[in-house]
Amino acid sequence: MVHLIKSGRTVKQVDGKSKAFLTNALKSFFSEKDTEEFIKKFLSVEELKLKPHAISSTNKEQINVSISDKYKVNIQIDLFITFAETKLSKNKLIELLLLLGQYTITSGELYSAIYIHERILNETKNESSLSNLSARAAFALGEIYSKQAIWKSSFDFTKQAYDLFKQINDLKGCANCENLLGTIYGELGNLSKAKGHFEKSLSLLENFKDNALKGKLEINLGIIYNILGDFENAISYYRRALVNFEKIKDLKRIAEIRHNMGMLYTKKNQLSAAIQEFDRCIETAMQTGYIFSLGLAYLSKAFIYSLQNDFYLAEAFADKAMEICHQINDKLSIADIYKIKGIIQRKLKKYDLSENYLLTSIRLNKELQNELNQAESNFELGILYIEMKRQDESKTCLTRSLKYYKKIKAVNDIKSINEMLKNLE
Repeated sequence: MVHLIKSGRTVKQVDGKSKAFLTNALKSFFSEKDTEEFIKKFLSVEELKLKPHAISSTNKEQINVSISDKYKVNIQIDLFITFAETKLSKNKLIELLLLLGQYTITSGELYSAIYIHERILNETKNESSLSNLSARAAFALGEIYSKQAIWKSSFDFTKQAYDLFKQINDLKGCANCENLLGTIYGELGNLSKAKGHFEKSLSLLENFKDNALKGKLEINLGIIYNILGDFENAISYYRRALVNFEKIKDLKRIAEIRHNMGMLYTKKNQLSAAIQEFDRCIETAMQTGYIFSLGLAYLSKAFIYSLQNDFYLAEAFADKAMEICHQINDKLSIADIYKIKGIIQRKLKKYDLSENYLLTSIRLNKELQNELNQAESNFELGILYIEMKRQDESKTCLTRSLKYYKKIKAVNDIKSINEMLKNLE
């Protein structure tokens, strides 16, 4: 839910940005002598490059992006923290850890991100003057666990962050927590609760000019309207958010908006426009190393190619998405990839394999408590059973899917399923 390489350009490994990031961080926190010492001793790992290809098309380059050897980034970060401990005061070290923490989240190094933010919490928990840092670390942990669909931990840390922000009267911090809670409920398919949290977040921002957070809320409300089939409101929110983030050059959010606009065009069956948006998302995500959007865009392209019966590209993009999503432990997207693979195999008339993929998607989504994705996978399983002449099982799956769409009042989906059920009578 809530979630491009130009032709002729050499594709670098996404993780290759770590060296540049650490070098810039060194210059901000350390003397010239210390910076030279660390670079000489610890940043001499050679970057990996892809072998040249005979065809340099966008799809060829995207499919062949290397995302292996991520452990090297974790090694560099571990060495960097150890080095910093010997050179910086406690407050400067915490400031550096916060910077590192945000980088590790963006680049998908979640184990390092969890370690860093838990350390910040331990360093600041007994000092009231550092409550703001504790709140920021708790909020970051809430974000990290939400990306992995570990809902209880995500709720707990977000609540902890909210309480800390409230104690120091940081309304923007509280608004960020409300937004995160809204995204969690959205991922769980509870759209009414999600919308409530987004609206509360907006009310907390009433006296602030925070275009970045307001832009995030516009993205999320756009997602809600897109799911409900209100495309006019959805695209309006996306475009407003895009303007806000282009003004402040926030490429990470721009990548998210491009992906969501692609999803909207997919639902409207405007597939060429959707591919263009996903390609823009991929290009921006690669520029920033934002691996979450990268995985989602690969997944979305796989779905479109399955609709177009281009099974080679559909499988290639699905496999690349699976590689990325396993790397960052994005369980929701992994469940969705199984759904896409089920669609591909159904179209190839490999019904047993298709059924297994779709049942796996449903099982994972049940474990993750994601009702929306369960409904989508049940819908696809219903279509499969129609082709397999298993009408009773098809009715069961379609009825399960219909129950959810009625709950969220998704008019277009309700109409489509009712017509299918009528044809089965």
